[in-house]
Amino acid sequence: MYLDSMTVLVLNGVVVALCGVAFILNTAFNRNDSVGRIWSMAFIAAMTVTIAHGASATGQVIWWASVVANVALIIAVGSLWSGLRRYNGRGRGFRVLALISAFVFAATLLHGEPAGRWAGAGEVWIGVAVLAALGAREAVQGRLRRNLSSRILAFTLWVAAVAATARAVVFTVDGVTGAVFLTYFNTANATALSLCLVVLMTIAAAALRAEQASGRAVGDLTDGIHSAAGVLSADAFVQAVTDHLHRAKSAGVGLALIGADIDNLPEINIAFGRLAGDEAITRFAAKLRGSAPVLSIIGHRASGRFLVLAAAASATEARVLAERIQTTLVEEPLKEASLIRLTASFGIADTFDHGYSLTALGDAVNTAITTVKARGGNDIAVELAAPGS
Repeated sequence: MYLDSMTVLVLNGVVVALCGVAFILNTAFNRNDSVGRIWSMAFIAAMTVTIAHGASATGQVIWWASVVANVALIIAVGSLWSGLRRYNGRGRGFRVLALISAFVFAATLLHGEPAGRWAGAGEVWIGVAVLAALGAREAVQGRLRRNLSSRILAFTLWVAAVAATARAVVFTVDGVTGAVFLTYFNTANATALSLCLVVLMTIAAAALRAEQASGRAVGDLTDGIHSAAGVLSADAFVQAVTDHLHRAKSAGVGLALIGADIDNLPEINIAFGRLAGDEAITRFAAKLRGSAPVLSIIGHRASGRFLVLAAAASATEARVLAERIQTTLVEEPLKEASLIRLTASFGIADTFDHGYSLTALGDAVNTAITTVKARGGNDIAVELAAPGS
């Protein structure tokens, strides 16, 4: 069965409208849901795109419809990325979204009315690819790392990014009348792919929003200056550590930053449920408090990641401390998942190699943890200074 472009556009418009209305109405009953409001803006923008494309398909007001559709599409994809950033507790990134929207708007005007419905097409597809890639990356960071729905969303966004990039390249090289573009990247094919992606994105976004509304995980809650796990929250940890590093630098005292990331936390959440994941985070924090030096500073960076700042005469001494923590983890299994014993990936960076900058120490620790994760986890890595630095 063959469906012409207009039929596919109508089907896509109906799907976007149904998904958008359902999501927006659901969000309206949760007034404190900032993520839901941002994603609702994405659906509103997406519905605007379908209306504008419908107007273009009739042969009327093609010029202004193309301008509106291009900018609205950027806002739709950008709002999805912005909502993911907000979900992770980061800034919304509206400045980046505004800059890309302005660029696409200017490019569409520059191509002018003679370009018709293809005015600014290459630029808008590149903008979509950039924002979709940023969204896919954000969907596997922070709180979202442990969530199956966010992985589905990340996969969908990567598909959108690759498809938009390929379409932009073929459009630029082959043109709209080229055989490759007409065969593989025509309006009907692109709209059919969009329809599938919209359904997947809606399901994943709705699941994430519902999970957020039902209550946050232990790793995302704070009680004063502490996280709900009983150690310093991320903000409080940064303030305390910044002061300690400044004073240690003046006194010439060596310090080590130890990072620890619970292994397989997303899989624990998926296999045994949120309670098991929360227990893993709480248990890990308790083990840190019991095994770290009394005068060390323990912080909860995000989700299953913790940081410890402790006095250390060398990286070897810091490694001994990390090994002690590692050993205590396997002493007893989780109650919610009796066959699971916690393990973690540890990364160490000291002031002897990386100086007294928290940013430099943090980056080094993240690199070390990534190295351990790549080896399968449950190990310790010390990030040394780069040769010649």
